Amino acid sequence: MAFDRMTKLSWIYDLYRLGQDVALRENTDAIYQQIIEHIVDGFEGKSGSLALRDAKGDNLTIVAGIDLPEGVVGSSVKLGGGVLGWVAQEGSPLLLNGDASNDVRFQRNREGRGAALTLSNSAICWPLKVQDRVIGAISVNRPNATPPFAETDMEQGTALLNMVSLALANMQLHVDQNRRIEELKQVNAKLAETQNQLLQSEKMASIGQLAAGVAHEINNPIGYVYSNLSTLEKYVQDVFSMVDAYEQSESAITDTNVRAQLQAKRKKLDMAFLKEDLRELMGESKDGITRVKQIVQNLKDFSHVDTSDEWHFSDLIKGIDSTLNIVNNEIKYKAKVIKEYGDIPEVECLSSQLNQVFMNLLVNAAHAIEEKGEIAIRTGKQGEEVWVEIADSGKGIAPGNLKRIFDPFFTTKPVGKGTGLGLSLSYGIIQKHHGRIEVQSEEGKGTAFKVWLPIRHVETHASPN
Repeated sequence: MAFDRMTKLSWIYDLYRLGQDVALRENTDAIYQQIIEHIVDGFEGKSGSLALRDAKGDNLTIVAGIDLPEGVVGSSVKLGGGVLGWVAQEGSPLLLNGDASNDVRFQRNREGRGAALTLSNSAICWPLKVQDRVIGAISVNRPNATPPFAETDMEQGTALLNMVSLALANMQLHVDQNRRIEELKQVNAKLAETQNQLLQSEKMASIGQLAAGVAHEINNPIGYVYSNLSTLEKYVQDVFSMVDAYEQSESAITDTNVRAQLQAKRKKLDMAFLKEDLRELMGESKDGITRVKQIVQNLKDFSHVDTSDEWHFSDLIKGIDSTLNIVNNEIKYKAKVIKEYGDIPEVECLSSQLNQVFMNLLVNAAHAIEEKGEIAIRTGKQGEEVWVEIADSGKGIAPGNLKRIFDPFFTTKPVGKGTGLGLSLSYGIIQKHHGRIEVQSEEGKGTAFKVWLPIRHVETHASPN
């Protein structure tokens, strides 16, 4: 290259600007390519390549090039192999004129297509160094028809490429910083997920303790009330049998005064009404106690307090019905519940946690209905998955909020009406089950949440680093 061109400030400034862009722009591949193009053009070359040392330092990766064979960019060259590898290992620039394909210095340890650079014609290869540390190598080639490179070209390039080395070192720091930031984001996301799981565990533990306590405290009195009602019903039937016998023997009483008193008393008491009403009262009382027993059982089923928190096969429809009974007070004044259950098999799951998901979705559906509406619950099976859909005819979700509904502490409810954790916890539970939640919503028409779950639970293990 002519000396006067190299001394042009504009060319040097452009090279400096490219070096500065390295740390400011995200598209590092484009910057690499612009740097090699600028240097090849400045040295009036035809082709060239830029290679950087990997993190371990054993190999060079060719990150950009001009007029190279297909597949060279992105390939690796072992340190010491080929021209680039030799220059990077020695840390000294190299001027080659003529055919150097048989040069013994470049024969050993050739690996990858990156080693198959043109060794004939005229070429300069410089190491990229920051202080005494080699971070890569760069080469520029000229065809036979052009004047070959001279020692002065190599010396000028050595001085100019110091700024390229600094720029590329800054770029590597920038890329490494971004990688670490991304790793920190992933760590923070895992911490947030762990926090959500802890909140969920604490919440489920509280519900389990509440259910166990309520079930224990209510079951005993309910048990003896139910037993006493059964005994009382038998006694009433016996009393009625005795009364019937007295009524049949009434005509046999010869004392007219006594018979008249009995008839007056029976008329006043309205025995026919009493017998009919007592039977109805006893039946209603037994039905009421049976319903209380069922509510307690539903509470136990909902929290699954009778079993340990281990994976087991469970009937999801039974869990949904139990949950419906628990949240009935939230729903009954707002919505008509429509059940469209399809045939689904039992699912291997943590049933108490899935019941928590169903509870959150049902309560949210009720809250979304401002006056009167409908909540449809549907189930089905597809392949090796089952699905549960809970759809409401409420006010729907704004499109801008759809992407945020699973974020912790995000809520569209008024202050004091929601914590913003229900859907976040539900999302975490479904992820733990290796399932997914799909949402469809239209403002003014309602929302449908569809939960997909694998029938069998498969443990996943993180691969070692």
